[in-house]
Amino acid sequence: MKFKKISFYLVCFFSSTFIFGQIKVSEYIQQSTIATQTDNKLYFVDFWATWCGPCVHASKYIESLQKQYADDFYVLSLSQESPEVVKRFMLKHQNGLATAIDYEGQTFSKNKVQSLPYSILYNAHGMKLWEGHPADFKPNHLEQFLRDNPNKIEVDKIILTQAYQKTVVKKEDVLKKDIEITPLNETWDAALQIVKHDSFIELTGNLKDILAYALDCYKSQIKLTNANNDSYRVKLRIDSDAFNNKSKYVLKALKMKESRKYTEGEALVFEIKNPTFWDTNQIDWGKDTQQFLIGDSEIKADNVTLNQVKFQLSNVLETPIIVTSNVENQKHDWDIHYKYFDLMVSIMKDNYGIDIEKKVIEYPEYTITRKGRN
Repeated sequence: MKFKKISFYLVCFFSSTFIFGQIKVSEYIQQSTIATQTDNKLYFVDFWATWCGPCVHASKYIESLQKQYADDFYVLSLSQESPEVVKRFMLKHQNGLATAIDYEGQTFSKNKVQSLPYSILYNAHGMKLWEGHPADFKPNHLEQFLRDNPNKIEVDKIILTQAYQKTVVKKEDVLKKDIEITPLNETWDAALQIVKHDSFIELTGNLKDILAYALDCYKSQIKLTNANNDSYRVKLRIDSDAFNNKSKYVLKALKMKESRKYTEGEALVFEIKNPTFWDTNQIDWGKDTQQFLIGDSEIKADNVTLNQVKFQLSNVLETPIIVTSNVENQKHDWDIHYKYFDLMVSIMKDNYGIDIEKKVIEYPEYTITRKGRN
């Protein structure tokens, strides 16, 4: 009997710790005009961004689910962008879903959200019941989960509003130096976040991903121990020497060094004889937004260089990419299919004049160590 009581108390303790504040938001952009109850059996978190085209279509589908199941089912549309950006977007794309800003990106990071749109279903105990692309979540799934999970919890006990001092970039915000690096208190497990502001670019992620971006390469080309792979927020003044030599300045600030060697292996080779790149007027996601939309089969990019595209594409394809032609590193808009290799090759040739071939070739690897150590 004593063991049963102790077990019961332990279950209650860990359950309550897990439940309350399972999702932290800094502020609501709007409350739900559809959900009819303050306590519900199921909570569906839809991760999205204003620059994500497929997210708009997904939200319409999710909104229809919320309308069909207004009782016991609560949808939260969650973005990690600035409130101002989301508010402007919502003026043009209205819906009735509860919409909020993720507190310091914690829910995105904790759930390792790396592609959008993405959704997670929780029950009243804060347990994950389902996660994946929202289009794959069907009404019959929802009905079964409602039957299997009779307990309820109030909205404000599973979704905690936690105010914080906004870090939204304002006009008067200016970097004091060409580079600013801030260590993060928690490990950043999500994909590298790249946000372009008026006068600087902001990178948030682990050091390996940051250096892969800085060197425009596949992250496995970066050789770095787990002990040195901490998480940072890096700000680089646009067009400064630090911006043009990102890896050099990041490593110098962290008192690290790079040694480079070449290894032979399979890679994709880009040859560009007659480029037909798009201009920068094809896609416009506005300021203070991420520059890339990475879906299950496509990469879209707003105002980025070929080298930046090479970085993103090499990491979704998990293979090094080598560009053999000398091409000016100008900014362009991009819409690239990558899921099916032959289709990707055809589109890259037709749209951008890029010939792609798989080859065994030498490519660089970068070993990163602390200064003073071998």
